[in-house]
Amino acid sequence: MNNRIINGLFLAILSAAPLLTGCNDSDAAFTVRREIVDVGQATVGDSVKASFTFRNNRKEQIALSFMTECDCTTLNTDIMRLKPRECGKLEVKVAVENPGEFIKYVYVQASGQEDFLAIAVKGHTK
Repeated sequence: MNNRIINGLFLAILSAAPLLTGCNDSDAAFTVRREIVDVGQATVGDSVKASFTFRNNRKEQIALSFMTECDCTTLNTDIMRLKPRECGKLEVKVAVENPGEFIKYVYVQASGQEDFLAIAVKGHTK
């Protein structure tokens, strides 16, 4: 492959990196890479894990508060403090209790904001 094509591909990859990581600018106080993580197939009685990457879009530090919808969902933190333009990761663990499809929500709210965002872990059991 000639250098011109390689350089073009390299620039395209660098340009797409913020979109792929969820670290792109937005009018919102924060962004999340994916709002729903599909963990695929699980076994009743097991736990599944998913991670969500958040980015502070503000020029000042924000705090993100997290709340689960049920006791079957646990988080690695209840509050995440992010410096300006900083990214952080939330780890979510869901205990799979029943057969069939499942979806478990975590509610996210930024400090000083009234609105919240629902993120979810979904999958199905054998």
